Amino acid sequence: MAKKDNNYFHMFSDIANDAITAAHQLESTVKNYHPDKIEKQNKAMHEIEHAADQKKHNLMKLLISEFITPIEREDIATIAYMLDDILDSIEEVYQMFFMYNVKKMRDEAAEFSDLIVRSTVALKSCFDEFENFRKSDLIGKKIVEVNVIEELADTLYFKTMRELYTKEKDPMEVIVWARIFDHFEKVCDQCENVADIISTVIMKNS
Repeated sequence: MAKKDNNYFHMFSDIANDAITAAHQLESTVKNYHPDKIEKQNKAMHEIEHAADQKKHNLMKLLISEFITPIEREDIATIAYMLDDILDSIEEVYQMFFMYNVKKMRDEAAEFSDLIVRSTVALKSCFDEFENFRKSDLIGKKIVEVNVIEELADTLYFKTMRELYTKEKDPMEVIVWARIFDHFEKVCDQCENVADIISTVIMKNS
């Protein structure tokens, strides 16, 4: 009986879907924020991240034993780890809410969470098209969409940080929210980095 090929493209899409789930949970938490619920929500987010982490480990285990891969094995490993980093960073935002005992959410956090949802959804679309990238008219557009969203996140970040440092009077609020906003922006950066790797892989295999 012939050995069934492992479909790494489908595995990527599966982990990217976990990133969407995490992004939607972050959006819901931010827009309906209750300080007394954040510990429980933090644990729920960890479960999402852990499930994605297990998928990454399974992918790597298969990759180690694979003789022939559809794209370079180094690229497969890099994409898997970079996808996992996105979920790690979303979880870190929750950890900050809990560790810093955030009592009140800022409006800009909701704007960042919207962009993170949009970015993860666009990135998932990239992975859905990745296996057949030579025939896809959509993948290039979705890669560009991820890049555009990251630019919007950069603009929001500069505006938000400026207002934080010029208008907030409580120095502890400045310290806490500067770190949190750093992580919000980092998630969008990481989505763009994954999209850029996909673009590089496509060029190498075209």
